[in-house]
Amino acid sequence: MLRVSLSVLLVGLALAGARSIANNDEEAVRELIERRNAAYHNLDATTLASIETPDYRLVDRFGDNIGSKGPEFNEKLWRWSFVNVYKGKPAPVHNIIGVHFLTADVAVVQTETQWGSYKIDDGTEIPPHGEVDTFTVVRRAGIWKIAVQTIHNRFGNGIGDDFNFEGPLPGAPSKK
Repeated sequence: MLRVSLSVLLVGLALAGARSIANNDEEAVRELIERRNAAYHNLDATTLASIETPDYRLVDRFGDNIGSKGPEFNEKLWRWSFVNVYKGKPAPVHNIIGVHFLTADVAVVQTETQWGSYKIDDGTEIPPHGEVDTFTVVRRAGIWKIAVQTIHNRFGNGIGDDFNFEGPLPGAPSKK
């Protein structure tokens, strides 16, 4: 009986410790993404490069699949983007909407934001739209970094989070 009680106690302590580690890991992952959000909003290319892996990969809002050639490349990518794409204007703040651990050292994080309208160089007006970014973050040598980021723009009325999957697709032409 004593052995069974001791075994149950040890298993309980191990599970409590595992939960504590998972909670600490989620806090660390959220802190990483919040650092990224602050750097992105403040057009801070140096900080962004420092929190990305050397083999970082970005799928940008235009569908370009950009593979890093190291930290200097990452910093140059962001510095160029802030000057030529963002024209020195800060991006809106992103909010974390989910953190999902795939393993103890790999997590997927999603953020969302809303953009106001703006004009690009050729005069094209970009209407207000939403954006969801998906990050794959990894822990290497005990440090969490961003390995992959994908940017997804959302224009118009999509199916949204509460779509009931009945009737026609929102925005689809009606059949007469």
